[in-house]
This record gives sequence, structure tokens and C-alpha cells, in this order.
Amino acid sequence: MESGKSFTITREKHLDHMVRVVPFIVFCYAVQCFVIMRVSPGNFSTISLSILGGFLALMIAGFITYDVKHQVILNEGTLNIRFLGSEKTISFDNIWHIEINGPGQTFSTMVLQTDQGKVTFYFIDDSEKIKEWIETHQNKALSKKAA
Repeated sequence: MESGKSFTITREKHLDHMVRVVPFIVFCYAVQCFVIMRVSPGNFSTISLSILGGFLALMIAGFITYDVKHQVILNEGTLNIRFLGSEKTISFDNIWHIEINGPGQTFSTMVLQTDQGKVTFYFIDDSEKIKEWIETHQNKALSKKAA
């Protein structure tokens, strides 16, 4: 985490986890395909296994796309969220609750309660530090308004 005026939430630990886990998942799928083709050879097995394999590939590609293309930039007073051409800005003043699912894990989910509803960030690194950083900057903004 950078100590400057802004930084980007990272998902490197989730990508590292994917590199370790995906080969095992693909191996298990290949073993299942082999067993099913031995037990029940035919067009139905081939078509259904191809469809399931396609969905497995889409799921993995979706995770990687989210990890790489979903950018959350924390500035002094706002969060800028970018994903596949769309952009959203949330002011720290609008955040009234921050919840972390799975604190202490290598990566976790963070849910922000805002005036407009919930905003969820999946697979983020150092969620407790990010929560602390946001709360510190919220307090700074409140103290500036009070002065």
C-alpha cells in the first residue's frame, strides 16, 4: 500500500491463488471427462462435457478479467472505480459503513454501504489496511469540515 495521496487496490494474491488452483481444477475436469467417456461413450457425453468445459473456461476467464480490468483507485476524498469502459466515483462522505468478509485471509471481499446502496469489491489484498486508510481519510475530511 502506498503512503502517497492515492493508490490502487490490488488483487495479486487472488491471481497467485488462481495460478496454483486452476491447474488442479483442469486436471480434475480431465479425469472426470475420461471416466464419463469410458462409462457412457456417445454424442450426449461429448456434447455435455464440451459445454461444461466451455463454462469452466468462461468462469476462469471471468475471474482473471475481473482481477486485471477492475480498477479501484483511492484518492484523498474519493474512490474511482473503473471496469470495462465504465467509471464510477464515490465520495468518502457517502460511505457510512465498511464490512470485510474473511478478515485475516490472503484476499477477501469488502462491502461499502453508501447513500446509493452497497458497493462490493471481491478478491482484494490487504482489506483491513484499506478499511483503515478509508476511515482515516474520512476522519480527516470530517475534521476539515468542522474547522
